[in-house]
Amino acid sequence: MNTQSEQVEFRFRILYTIVGRLRFLSHKELMRVMVRAFRRARLPLAYSKGFHPHPLISFGPPRPVGLAGTAELLDIRLIEHWTPERTAEAIESELPHGMALKQVLPVALNAKAITATVASARYEFEWPHMSPAPQDAANSILAKEEIPYRRKTGKGIRQVDLRPGIIDMSCEAPRIIMQLALSPTMHVRPQEVLSEMTGWTDDTIRRIAITRTGFTFMPIPAGSTLEKYAERNNNRHGTEAGT
Repeated sequence: MNTQSEQVEFRFRILYTIVGRLRFLSHKELMRVMVRAFRRARLPLAYSKGFHPHPLISFGPPRPVGLAGTAELLDIRLIEHWTPERTAEAIESELPHGMALKQVLPVALNAKAITATVASARYEFEWPHMSPAPQDAANSILAKEEIPYRRKTGKGIRQVDLRPGIIDMSCEAPRIIMQLALSPTMHVRPQEVLSEMTGWTDDTIRRIAITRTGFTFMPIPAGSTLEKYAERNNNRHGTEAGT
């Protein structure tokens, strides 16, 4: 049997949706669901080295528990040359109810990880029939120069400024659309923005069905293989994956 160093690998980027009850899966649970689906699909997955080899699958930014996603991303590596069409056909029939495959595209082996290139994410939700009015709340938050927020972390409470991470917000009543920073150096959660916009309790905000609908990406060096992927993806989906 060939060792991994002798294997020729092929990398694909998968665009998929996760809605309904499956939106309550944790990131670790989602990883298990995907690995099982890929194994049932009999994909020739590439594995890591070592005593406990695992499939070489790289997920995009973790989706917070409770959020649906209509443009989620992950990368897989195969040790056989499958076409995107064959790969998609094999996966589609093995995904559980609540998940659907949207697209499979080839990616260069040396391309950066998805999480290293994502700059922001788009979120959408319907504004509940509560005050304040959604347009007034959006205008008020965008007019602020600073938005101090006490964020709970594993190490305690940390004071952050949310305003630089609120890239854009629009209201198409009753729908609110937010574009929020989601990068290694800056991230803002839609629930945090909602809290500052409304003063609603965490329990109230948790009952709002929020969907992550796309990503924007950091500038990519000209001429790179990943740039070609991004151009093709943008031509099909706009500047955000899945739009």
